[in-house]
Amino acid sequence: MAILVVGGDHPNQFADSAREAGVNRLHHWSGRRAADHHQPLPRDLRGIVLLIDHVNHGMAARVRRLASQHGLPVVYSARSRSQIRNALSRLAA
Repeated sequence: MAILVVGGDHPNQFADSAREAGVNRLHHWSGRRAADHHQPLPRDLRGIVLLIDHVNHGMAARVRRLASQHGLPVVYSARSRSQIRNALSRLAA
C-alpha cells in the first residue's frame, strides 16, 4: 500500500508508523515548495494524509480536489506521532 503525506518537513518521522500500518511506499510533499502545488498525484496511492498544521489553505484545497477526482480518501491529522499513527491506521482499514 502506498500513501501520500502532505505537509511537514521530514517524512522519516512517519516511517515507523507507516510500516506498522502496512504502508510499503511513502510519498511526501512538504507543501512549502511552489513545485508541490503543480505535481500530479503518484499512480499507486491508497490514500492521502494531510497534516493540517503544516500546509496553507490553497494546498489543502488542491489536495482535496485531486483526491476527489481520483476517488482517494483524505485523512486529516496534526503532526503528533499518535495522531499520524491513527490516521495511517484509518487508511489501512
